[in-house]
Amino acid sequence: MVDTIKPSKITRLRAEKGGKDFVAFVALASLVVGGISLFFQFLLMLGYFGIANKPAPTLVQLSNGQAIKVGMMGNKERSLEVVQRFVTDSLILLMSWSNSLPPQVDANGNASLATDPGIKVKVERGEKLMTTSAFQASFTFSEKFRDELVKLVAEMTPDGVFTGQITTALVFEAVTVPELMGDKKDGRWKILVVGTLVQSTVGTGETTRIPFNKEVIVKAVDTPPLPEGGKFSSPFESAIYNIRQAGLEIVAMKDLEGSSTSSKLSVSEEKSDKPQKKRNNKNQE
Repeated sequence: MVDTIKPSKITRLRAEKGGKDFVAFVALASLVVGGISLFFQFLLMLGYFGIANKPAPTLVQLSNGQAIKVGMMGNKERSLEVVQRFVTDSLILLMSWSNSLPPQVDANGNASLATDPGIKVKVERGEKLMTTSAFQASFTFSEKFRDELVKLVAEMTPDGVFTGQITTALVFEAVTVPELMGDKKDGRWKILVVGTLVQSTVGTGETTRIPFNKEVIVKAVDTPPLPEGGKFSSPFESAIYNIRQAGLEIVAMKDLEGSSTSSKLSVSEEKSDKPQKKRNNKNQE
């Protein structure tokens, strides 16, 4: 007598076999995917080791073709040379006055000189003119007192500057190495400047010398972003960006203690934060 297998049992055996085949396929596929993932992770690890052992780049080429040296520094760190150069360049632009603008270069590379019409500034007694370069240099100072600084410089600028009769140049006699104030993370430096404002009258040769001895406090700030497309809307905007790209800002400038000075140019963030006291009129009771 021959035993027969019922159809239901055959169906169940086929289902079990199909389930085992599917599990085996999933396991094999997982093994393949895991192997591929492990291979790519190994390649990525080799890349990390290559980057770690590769020396950092020391030169970066700018969009204008100029190559500059770079180094690894913190967000608030600046080299002493950069800080010193920033201060001297800012003060020269701020305090050297003439009626000539920097040469303008056209598309053909031809340079042409232009006369500086000056920037009008409202002061206590009407309006005064200050040179365009001095106004641009004022953007290297803190915004908390920049308006006050602009007024002081405008009042100091002789009217004869814009008629070509008077020129003034700031001459440095000594500039100290920047001294770090506090921790490196604070990003503040102090620089002592000893100089002279040399004011000359064109034609007569008459010269006036004004001592310019200052203590300058500088702090690190974020560099301004480039405009969209890297194109500036005006030469003035480009000049401001070039002045601020050092990532520094002057937050205080005062007379050196014990030194003779008659420039009367002292500003600071702390002074601007203090409320202005009303002057009492002695003639009023």
